[in-house]
Amino acid sequence: MYKSIICLSALLLLASCGQEKNNGSFELKGKLTESNGETIYLEKLVSPQPVVVDSVVVDANGEFEFKNYQPKIGFYRMRTDARNAITLVLDSGDKIMITASIKDLGNTCKVEGSPESTLFMEYDAISKKRSLQLDSLDKAFQAIMEVSKLDSLRMDSVSKLFEAPYNAIINKYNGLITEKIQKNTDMYASIIAIQGLEPDKFADTYRALDKGLSKKYPSDKNVILFHDVVSKMLATTIGQPAPDIKLPSPDGKEIALSSLRGKVVLIDFWASWCGPCRKEMPNVVKAYAKFKNKGFEIYGVSLDKEKDNWLEAIKADGITWPQVSDLQFWNSEVVKLYSIEGIPYTVLLDKEGMIIAKNLRGADLDKKLTEVLQ
Repeated sequence: MYKSIICLSALLLLASCGQEKNNGSFELKGKLTESNGETIYLEKLVSPQPVVVDSVVVDANGEFEFKNYQPKIGFYRMRTDARNAITLVLDSGDKIMITASIKDLGNTCKVEGSPESTLFMEYDAISKKRSLQLDSLDKAFQAIMEVSKLDSLRMDSVSKLFEAPYNAIINKYNGLITEKIQKNTDMYASIIAIQGLEPDKFADTYRALDKGLSKKYPSDKNVILFHDVVSKMLATTIGQPAPDIKLPSPDGKEIALSSLRGKVVLIDFWASWCGPCRKEMPNVVKAYAKFKNKGFEIYGVSLDKEKDNWLEAIKADGITWPQVSDLQFWNSEVVKLYSIEGIPYTVLLDKEGMIIAKNLRGADLDKKLTEVLQ
């Protein structure tokens, strides 16, 4: 499953938590069954950890009302403890009624008067159904693995049999999430829902949500952050011109990515300390030998921090294509520029410097290069 290159949910925890007195327009109350005078807490989800903004003791009738806090649009949590909680999206004008069993808030909660919270729960229900189906598929796969004594080739064959149903589940629920986001592009709750969608495939959805939220909440800190991150992220989606890189080679001379224009270029982000990168390198070496005389070049960008280790790896792995690094590890300017979450990571450019593919490895790299260089 795609892991977003930016943790959008983390954005929701960055804003400071200002405690404001309730001016009377906001209401959050409800009735909880199976209660016995418990204290329930309202928390705002901020970094580094949630902050309690109000609390109340449930009365003898199971009723409660928070009276001391006026929220601004954002993500909150109502809980008895860390394992028994519900997530809410609250705004200053909400008049909310909650009913639930205090024994299991998350699975029994019903919310009225908060369109944002209702939408969040709809997104959550879709996510839970997806997880349930994927878990069932995974259990079936594991069961076959446990009862069968398969060699590596047969295991690969069985794995491929599961790829189609896995992709079908992902595509189905991505479609449901996308459709709902497109209908709710000015809703705060949609920020969480979109984080599971791959930007290269759902760029239009990201743009629509960014536009809708920016119009509705132009001064909100989280929306401003969302806009900034999405703008940078979409700048490196397939079909966009690759941002230029200009870093020193091992001999100290700067080499610009743009200087390779006119060739099909693979930007290979790697490091000497990265085991998977070194394991993949023979495939990259093989591809370079096969296609370098057909208009293909590689622009290696190392996230190393020790020059000697970088140089030793270049020699040991037989790397003969251009290499650059600012030796800044994860603080390298290219990490933010290309929204890099992990390495090895590759970006393939056409002769005009446009991004045409990402994260190609092994046979997939060979296949794509054969396609574009034929």
